[in-house]
Amino acid sequence: MFKNEFFNNLYNNPAQLKLEEDDLKNYSSERKRDIILGEYFAEVSKIAGRLAASFLYRGRWGKLDPEWFDHRIQFLYPEKTFNDHWCITAVNAIQRLPLGGTLLDLCSGDGFYPFYFYRKRAKNIDCVEIKTMLYKHSQKHYSAENINYICKDVLLFQPTPEKYDVVVIRGAIEHFSETNQHKIFQKAVTALKPNGWFVGDTPANPEKQQKILKAHENEWTNEEEMRSQLQPFFSHMETQTLISSDRTNLFWCCRK
Repeated sequence: MFKNEFFNNLYNNPAQLKLEEDDLKNYSSERKRDIILGEYFAEVSKIAGRLAASFLYRGRWGKLDPEWFDHRIQFLYPEKTFNDHWCITAVNAIQRLPLGGTLLDLCSGDGFYPFYFYRKRAKNIDCVEIKTMLYKHSQKHYSAENINYICKDVLLFQPTPEKYDVVVIRGAIEHFSETNQHKIFQKAVTALKPNGWFVGDTPANPEKQQKILKAHENEWTNEEEMRSQLQPFFSHMETQTLISSDRTNLFWCCRK
């Protein structure tokens, strides 16, 4: 089947890949070959992914707490880096984004979320990120025709009024002072179409004796405080608290 001795050995001894002959006996030789090759390269990619994730994390942050996260690491080493809360805001946004709608992503980070979660649903996505490195990272790894990356401070960004069906800010509102948080809420109100949705999340800090990250300016204690901050800007709010093994997260969906 194979001219290469290594692959020929795999073909004749699929148990090396934890495949049983009974599972392959009804397949043609070509399909059996493809399954064996697929399983082999899947195992190789798993090992390579772990190495890549470890090197990327160590190279970017060392022993520091990262202010941003390279979400490729979650694809490369999912068994270590996946958690039970990282996609909830994406789901909240998707459920409220009309097919062919428009979305504004504030503090868009590495560009992972708009590319993988939103671009196949939205007609147009505007992503605003202040860090030049992340702006370049997004363009390099997550470029798409319907995604517009903007390198700008979200506090200085002036959105087109009533342009967007959804405005999202994921894992970033805690980086702003209370005054600037309110400015962002008002910016979302301005940017949203009538009945549009403002969606986001933030880690809760019940004790507030010490900040979760030094770069955080105003962390919310719990869902009650979150609602009190959003209430002056939105008449309809849907909120949620999720207690996970590593932290507690607060989620909101507010309609204009």
